[in-house]
Amino acid sequence: MIRFLFHGGTREKNADGSVRNTGIAHNSAFYFAAQNVANDYKNGEKHSIKITTAADMVKKINACKANSVASLDVFCHGTPYSLNFSIKENENCGLVTGWVAKQGLRAYYSTWDDGIYNFSSDSRYVSDIDFKVFTDDARIQIHDCNTARGSMPGNTLVEEFSKQIYEAGRKKAYVIGHTDKSNPNINGPKTTIKQQDYRHGERSIYHNGKLLKKTIQKGIIPHDEIQGLIK
Repeated sequence: MIRFLFHGGTREKNADGSVRNTGIAHNSAFYFAAQNVANDYKNGEKHSIKITTAADMVKKINACKANSVASLDVFCHGTPYSLNFSIKENENCGLVTGWVAKQGLRAYYSTWDDGIYNFSSDSRYVSDIDFKVFTDDARIQIHDCNTARGSMPGNTLVEEFSKQIYEAGRKKAYVIGHTDKSNPNINGPKTTIKQQDYRHGERSIYHNGKLLKKTIQKGIIPHDEIQGLIK
């Protein structure tokens, strides 16, 4: 049984090659949050992997055998329609719900000052994932901002994940995401670096594109509790 924890994805270098300290700090928070989630998984073969591109992430997932991946956790920046990974400025190599969402994000982030916002050839769609590698009751947690934001046109990232894994025959699988901005300060301003964890604030749980529950429960949401909500 495999558990994937992908963390990072924020650009660590500026266009001139200099160090981008903000990116390094953000990736550090994602790393420690991933370790805290991994510690809560009491079984399984845990793979904590620093994010490079969506192409690389999808390749690693799809290389697994059918029914072998019990959980997927992703720690990075996000929007209602995307997981944002970046190596180059103004170029997204992350994961997107679909073509229409990609065009909307390109228009939204493009400005006169910063230029055209593009998606690289290493970006991928949710549909590029082979969801048959997941177990029937797999848990997917997206720890990024707004990926389960309500009242959005089209499917949000969490809705899309939950529909596609269900359509792949994983009838008890579910997806958890934040309804608003997320942050690593689980214990408020007293949170230490090693305590950083995004599992707080309002989160939504989806099954087959439908909302199962909203919660402000802090920390891990027990798997059995969620299974009890799935009919």
